[in-house]
Amino acid sequence: MIIKGIARELIDCLVDRSNKLGQGRSIGLLAFIDKQGYISTYSDMVDGGLAGLPFRMMLSAVLNNTTGSLLELINRLPANTAVISTSPGKTGIIISTGGINIFDCPIIKIGIKNKRAVGVGVLYPEKYLFKLASESEKVQLKSLSALTMKEERQALRRSTELRLAYLDISAEIPVVDLPIKKYKKNKAAQIDWSLPRLTVKGIERNFAEMLVNKSISIEQGREVAAVGILNNKGYVEQAGELIVGGMGYVPSRLLLSGYADIRDISLREAYTDKIPAEAVIVHTHPGGTGVMHMGDAMAGPGTWGCPIIAIGHDRDGIIKGATVIEFSSELNILADKYEMIEQEFYQADNPADETRLRKQKYKIAQEFTELCREIKII
Repeated sequence: MIIKGIARELIDCLVDRSNKLGQGRSIGLLAFIDKQGYISTYSDMVDGGLAGLPFRMMLSAVLNNTTGSLLELINRLPANTAVISTSPGKTGIIISTGGINIFDCPIIKIGIKNKRAVGVGVLYPEKYLFKLASESEKVQLKSLSALTMKEERQALRRSTELRLAYLDISAEIPVVDLPIKKYKKNKAAQIDWSLPRLTVKGIERNFAEMLVNKSISIEQGREVAAVGILNNKGYVEQAGELIVGGMGYVPSRLLLSGYADIRDISLREAYTDKIPAEAVIVHTHPGGTGVMHMGDAMAGPGTWGCPIIAIGHDRDGIIKGATVIEFSSELNILADKYEMIEQEFYQADNPADETRLRKQKYKIAQEFTELCREIKII
C-alpha cells in the first residue's frame, strides 16, 4: 500500500523526543497505515542505543507475546505495520535495504536538521530492491576473490555503480494535518506465529568435511556456509549449496540463495515461506575450534529462529570441533538484556557508572558464548 501522508503531530512528537535525547540518537516506533493510506496511529516510542534501534523493545510495545526470535515477533505484527525512526543530521533519504529485508514493510525515516524535520522518506519492500540487495552481496565478494588488478577494478566499479543506484530508492511522504492516536495492544489483531524449537544432536561428517574442504581450497580466513536440514534422528544433513563468504562472514541473502531462489523477496519472506522450519545454518570457523559468540547467536537463532552450527578447523583442514546454538529461553533473555544495557549507557553520570555498564555488556556477550553446545560429527 502506498502511504498518502503521515500526521504532522506525530512527526513533531518524534522530532521533539529526538531533540531532547540529543547525541545524534534516533527514536523509533511502529505505526499503522489506515485503509485510506494515512499514518496517524502509533505505538510507544523507543530510544536508540549504541547499536541503533532496539528492535525487540520496539516490537514489545505492540505485541502481547514477546517470546521468540526476531522473525517470530515480526510475523506476529498486524499487516498494516510500518517502521518509523528519526535520522538526526540527515534529510530523511534512505540508502539501505536492511530495514525492508528484515521487516518486509514500509520503512520511514524522518530527517532532522537544526532541530526540525526537513524531510520524511519512505522505502517500500519491492522486488527490484531485493534483487539490488542480492547483487550488492555478490559484488562485495567479487572484489575479494579478484585475482588481477583488472578484475578488482571491475568489481569496485560495479560496486560504486550500485552505491549510486541506492541514492534513488526512497520516496518522500507528504506531512498532513490529522489527529493522532496511540495504539492499544489488540490480541485479536496479532498473528499467533511460532517456530518449532529444534534440538541438534550432531552433523553428518560428509557435510562437515565438504564445508571444511571448500574452506581450505579458497583464500585463508574466508568462511563457507550452507543451509542444512535436521533429520528425524537429530542430525544435520546438507540441503543447500556451499556458499563462499568473506573474512568472518557469509552474506545472508547469498546463503539462502544456495537453497532457494530468493532474488526478489525479503529475508523475512524467505525464512517464513521458502526455508523449512527444520533448517539449520552451518558455517566454518577457519582457525577456530567451532566456539561461537554473540554475533553468531544473533545471526542465526536470535534473528531467524533457526539453530546455527560452526565447524572449527585448522589451515590443513583438520576439524577441531563443532558446536551449535539453538533458540532458547536463555537466548531470549540475553537478547532483551543486551538491548536494555545499550540504552543505559547514555544514563551513566560518571566513569564508574560507564565502567559498570561496560562490564555488564561484556558479561552478557560471554553468556552468549556459553550457549554453545558441542555436538557430534558422525
